[in-house]
Amino acid sequence: MALITRILSTASKISFSNNIRLLSTQKFANITPSFSQITFNSNNWIYRENDRIQAPINKTKIDIPKGFNYIQPLIEPLQNLVIEAPSTVNSDVTIEAARLIVIRRKKMKKHKLRKLRKRMKFEWAKVRQRREMKKEKLFQAELIQQCKEAEAFSAEQYVEDKLNKLNEIVIPRYWKGKRLPEFIIREKMGLPPK
Repeated sequence: MALITRILSTASKISFSNNIRLLSTQKFANITPSFSQITFNSNNWIYRENDRIQAPINKTKIDIPKGFNYIQPLIEPLQNLVIEAPSTVNSDVTIEAARLIVIRRKKMKKHKLRKLRKRMKFEWAKVRQRREMKKEKLFQAELIQQCKEAEAFSAEQYVEDKLNKLNEIVIPRYWKGKRLPEFIIREKMGLPPK
């Protein structure tokens, strides 16, 4: 059996079928291991011999010899023990790998944002749709208002207003370099009061 294990351990790169072929040659014809003696672990390329060691099952009660008494160990009372809170003022604790913590936090924020976007995709789409609808309604109302103004437009009235503005007498603010009220300037120009 020792010879077989030595052969199989030296030829670990050779496949299992090649190992069996080696064993079946004339040189090793009289040595054929039974498969109950050979076991393989989860990796079939590693040979492992079955250990025949069994743990002893002993249900005998162990008695303390005469003259020995079991004494329970003394536990001191915890009455005088005072537990103080850790001081944060004079602590010499330094943050280890601070840059890694920053990078990890950044990655975590990115991951959570991605999850949030995936979760809220359709809710946010609804919000965007409502916003666009509101804008569209305002735009349509503005167009309708412009259409109403265009329908109410009168070309004759427009021309008449322009002619009245053209024929209107402009009252200056200054008279001979002095700023005077409008009614005094009208008097000096010989115009009737407004």
